[in-house]
Amino acid sequence: MRDRTGEIVLRAGAVGAVEMPSELGRRVLARLAHPGPVVVAVDERAQEWWTMLTAPVHHNLCDCATFAMLAATRARLVPYGHEIRLPAPRDTTRRWLDGNPADAYRPAPEDVVEAIRVCRLW
Repeated sequence: MRDRTGEIVLRAGAVGAVEMPSELGRRVLARLAHPGPVVVAVDERAQEWWTMLTAPVHHNLCDCATFAMLAATRARLVPYGHEIRLPAPRDTTRRWLDGNPADAYRPAPEDVVEAIRVCRLW
């Protein structure tokens, strides 16, 4: 937690994340057999973005074809070491989609990327 702002941040590493527009996020969430926690954020243009927390992202997902596919859908893997912003009590721009996470489960990032690959064609 950052003292001066009250933000709650997590460095990508032991936990990974995939960010995407909410419209795609809804389709991906419906496709996953066991989805993990989702942070919903509203940006300065009032557009909603979802951050799906995942297990660690491994280098096998960091290839050009995966990057291009994600970029075409406006999704992205949060790079190792980058900050993942989580909802904080005073944060009016972020919230958990279905309440606070109840356990430590995070889906494999490969499953989320595959769901994006399938859902991008809808």
